[in-house]
Amino acid sequence: MMKGLLTSKFALNGLFAKLMLSFLSVILILASFNLFSHLYLSNKVYQEMVRQNELGLAQTVEGYENHFRLTQNMILALTQSDTWTANLGILSHIKENRRYDVPAEVKSDLSTLYANPFLHIDNFILYFKQEDYVLEKEGLSSASDMFGKYYYSKEYPPDYWKTQTMNNQFLKVMPAAAFTENTVHSSRSLGQLMPVMMKAIPYEDVYGIVMLNPQRMQDTYGDAGNNPFYILDNEGRLLFTTVEGNVQNPRLPADGGRYERIGDQYYFYEKGKQTGFTYVQVTQAAVIGAEIRGMQLLLALLLGAAVLISVLSSLFFSLRLNQPLQRLIAALDRDSGSGPDKLSSVKEFAMIGDRLSSILENNRYIQSDLAQKNSLIRQYAYTHKVKNIPLSSYLAELEDVRQPEQPYVSILFKVGFKSLPDEFGQHTLLLWKLIQSLISSSQNNSVALQPEQDQLLLLMFDPGPQSGILQALDTLKELLATEESLYLTIAVSPVYSGEIPFTDAYSNLSILLKERRLNGETQIIVEPRASSSNAFHVKVTYGEELHNLLQSGNEEAVFAWVDRQLEQLQHKDAAAEDFRTFALGAVEQIGKTVMKLNLSPIGSDLHPSPLGEPFAGFHSVQQYRQWLRGLVQPVLAAVRSQSETRDPVISFVLDYLDHHYGEDINLNIVADKLNLTPGYLSSIFKEKTNINFSEYLNNLRVERAKELLVNVDLRIQDIAMQVGYQNANSFIRMFKRRYGLTPGEYRKRHAGDDPFLSSGHG
Repeated sequence: MMKGLLTSKFALNGLFAKLMLSFLSVILILASFNLFSHLYLSNKVYQEMVRQNELGLAQTVEGYENHFRLTQNMILALTQSDTWTANLGILSHIKENRRYDVPAEVKSDLSTLYANPFLHIDNFILYFKQEDYVLEKEGLSSASDMFGKYYYSKEYPPDYWKTQTMNNQFLKVMPAAAFTENTVHSSRSLGQLMPVMMKAIPYEDVYGIVMLNPQRMQDTYGDAGNNPFYILDNEGRLLFTTVEGNVQNPRLPADGGRYERIGDQYYFYEKGKQTGFTYVQVTQAAVIGAEIRGMQLLLALLLGAAVLISVLSSLFFSLRLNQPLQRLIAALDRDSGSGPDKLSSVKEFAMIGDRLSSILENNRYIQSDLAQKNSLIRQYAYTHKVKNIPLSSYLAELEDVRQPEQPYVSILFKVGFKSLPDEFGQHTLLLWKLIQSLISSSQNNSVALQPEQDQLLLLMFDPGPQSGILQALDTLKELLATEESLYLTIAVSPVYSGEIPFTDAYSNLSILLKERRLNGETQIIVEPRASSSNAFHVKVTYGEELHNLLQSGNEEAVFAWVDRQLEQLQHKDAAAEDFRTFALGAVEQIGKTVMKLNLSPIGSDLHPSPLGEPFAGFHSVQQYRQWLRGLVQPVLAAVRSQSETRDPVISFVLDYLDHHYGEDINLNIVADKLNLTPGYLSSIFKEKTNINFSEYLNNLRVERAKELLVNVDLRIQDIAMQVGYQNANSFIRMFKRRYGLTPGEYRKRHAGDDPFLSSGHG
């Protein structure tokens, strides 16, 4: 009886046997798959380790290349200064002119380089070859003392620098060497330094020697390990290495590959795009092999443990499932009074299978129904504009269905393109999908709306702290930093507790979008800036001034006025909306001038197109400047063509003022030379030029004074005398009326405090 019970309980067609065989089959398949995967992926792991070394070297190379490019740009910016060039000319003959005040000014300029901790510059030495002396951060000294004592290296003795020439090069990077400071009683090591020699244009006998600290550069850009690292120049000469002692230059691969194995070492190569230098990093082959062997052993142990645990678990669960089911089947057999179904391969599964099939079918129907409803909800959210449902109505409907007091955050995205793509709609759709995948998560509910073609409104419920959202937006900003054709303006609301309506939140975000600054970068705006400027729509006074300038036909004066207004907006840190408002006002005023002067043939070009302003996508001051100049040029040409018939009297007056503006002249003197009365000359000058005689003379004088202010050696009083002002206060008053700032303020900004003025714009 017991034997029969066991036979029926563990029969081959019973549930226990079927479960065990099924479990063992699955375990065998999984074990086989894992073993195959391990064998197959071993090589992939090796390749991945090689790739990681290549990526690490690529990051190192990028850091070095960026550093060399930044150093070159900083030096170029310094050498392009007129003041710098003039000072070098003085220092080249300092023994003759004895201008010992100039070295202090040049040292101050040099400090902008070696005092910058990110440039890793130990010193900037100006070597005056003909005079045989140097100027560096400590002051003046002879070349022999500098290179024989303070910066001594056996690779770079004093005679070495005397024989150096630059030919047609601007920068020449030299191999790193050990430098020491030798005094009478001591010798101090300065460590390894990499000299970078530059030509001080236009002086052939003046060179700049930048002492870079290659070890600090390696600490910043290199890997954290102790792998040997080399930098080779274009000729294969060793510039720097982290290996101490006698070093043999690594040979470059003949096949041009990016890595190769030589002996028990892997050599990885990367060539810099900016400098052409070859960067080499060495990794011990034993390190990679040990990592692979360790991984293989670990996987083998995990596979064995997984198989053993799986077999034991299969036996345990099979017994746990088989015993209650056997008792259930026995009870069913007793109730029905019939034996087991001999026609079924597994009678237990045959009895339960029907019910399970019914349950699964119902479950599939429920899942399909839910998926269909979710799809309809998402489609409704994205296509509410197609159905002509106003945004305010849709937000009101959301208000009705959301939970009371449920916190939420609203984010409004506006996309801008530097160059409009061919498939605008497809680009924005892909961008919206990227945003939702980064910002939304399974922990919070969100609804996406598209108020405009270039806008996306995201409502996030139960969002958590705002800092988490801002962190995700920073990630999005970093991703878009590599995109050169588009940028986003992102307005983020605080976490509302639920009492703020959606419509108010959207209105607040629309106002925040106008806080965007004028550049082509993605900006995240959380609150209005305290330094926000007050936009002006070309006020009446400015409009009259622009009208008078346009009427004169003076292209230089109009361009200077446009540049001055744009400079003021930029100086006030104005928002992009302020620049747009100014441009609209300028268009409006130019249109009025065109109508007043009856310049109808060009009037149609001054009105924005129905699809928006032609400057709606501008992201720089230069774009506004070029656009406005292009706008006024045909107007000025038309004005000049109307007044082309200038008589000889006006020509004589303009020519005389242009050559004698520095003298004590006035209307009476000029009228006397023409044998005319001052009143008649004044009226005819006003009629022909649309500007008063005195106003024209003052504008001419301050314009010439602006050019002289560039020379910092001239006093403001002397400049006033040169341009015809006997009283310096009168000159200062006229200059400020013309340019909005005093001559001293203009000179200070031109010296570097104001990048706009220093670029040469008035």
